[in-house]
Amino acid sequence: MVGRFAVANAEGSIPEDAIRIRIIANSDKKTDQSVKNKVRDEVATYIAAWGGMPDNHDEAYALIKSHLAGIQEIVDDKLVELGVSYKGIAELGEVPFPEKTFGGESYEAGTYEALRITLGKGDGANWWCVLFPPLCLTAATAKDDAGAASEVRTVSSAGGSSAASDDGDGEPKAKFFLWELLEKLFAFLGSLFG
Repeated sequence: MVGRFAVANAEGSIPEDAIRIRIIANSDKKTDQSVKNKVRDEVATYIAAWGGMPDNHDEAYALIKSHLAGIQEIVDDKLVELGVSYKGIAELGEVPFPEKTFGGESYEAGTYEALRITLGKGDGANWWCVLFPPLCLTAATAKDDAGAASEVRTVSSAGGSSAASDDGDGEPKAKFFLWELLEKLFAFLGSLFG
């Protein structure tokens, strides 16, 4: 069963067939939240390099799935680069989301289709956004229910059958995923020619 987010924003509610992205930190320690944000930035750059997201759910899902091994490689490489002792896993499928409240809006708990990246124990605050259709919402963070993670039916990069931002300072901040990606892409291109 795929739940429905009852969220209002400038674009309206998140569509029933949305595909989310969720990155869960190892813990709420500042260092683990920093690792989560650095992994997020690497994954965002990788996703931006794909070009635009397709116009329909099935094509978007297939595109994300076709890049799942690449996402896993990005996660693995970044964790090694950062020198942390834990691993990460990238999964695509229906995953449980805890209830979230931010800015007076209630985000219903439920099972939603998502690209989920769990770092280490996955006991920390998470960052999330909507990949398809490509839009982001105001920040929403929550600790995961450890029991819910075992109920996940997913396709992982290892072949197994898994918006918003929290910058780790305790204060969620509104972010726009695609805008951030474009800014990073332009900064990168500028560094090549500058």
